[in-house]
Amino acid sequence: MKKLGIGIAVLFICACGINQQAKQIKALEACKFEVKQVDSVFLAGTDVMKMVQSGRVDTRNMSGVALAMLRKEVPLKGILHLKITNPTHDLAGINQFQYQLLMQDKQLATGLVNQQVKVKPGESLEVPVAIDANVYGLLSNGSVLQEIADFISGDQPNQESLLTIKLKPTIAIGNKTINYPGWITFDKKVTRNLLL
Repeated sequence: MKKLGIGIAVLFICACGINQQAKQIKALEACKFEVKQVDSVFLAGTDVMKMVQSGRVDTRNMSGVALAMLRKEVPLKGILHLKITNPTHDLAGINQFQYQLLMQDKQLATGLVNQQVKVKPGESLEVPVAIDANVYGLLSNGSVLQEIADFISGDQPNQESLLTIKLKPTIAIGNKTINYPGWITFDKKVTRNLLL
């Protein structure tokens, strides 16, 4: 009888934990997401920030990218600073989340942020999201490569490109995690100034 009582108590605690996480994710869905800045962006070892600042794609600096294209592995690394503002009266939070980054509706990167994020009601929090992806498939499309070159070398610092960010939170149940049954999606128009 004592074991049954302990089992019921454990189930009750787990149910309360799941309900609390679900409430925090619901509040997260109502949050406002902003891309504050992108930094330390390297494409196959080439500093993309320097290319954007100079306003030109220099072939001497792109030799690493050319070699990476031959190997069919073009690493893109960087840090995206995501600002989350919670306008609700509830705590918004997640234990970890998967993400997808799309540029002009073409997948740029995917990954997992294994970090607990909690945003108090009426407050904001900046979360650094590390990007580490192989973008060979994206760059092997000639039109996409041209779009990127135009974005980097464009003479309009306010030239815009559409960045879509998708987040899929996970709910922790004991030692297991369950994926949220959908994506929290938001679009952000980014300009070259974001990289300057």
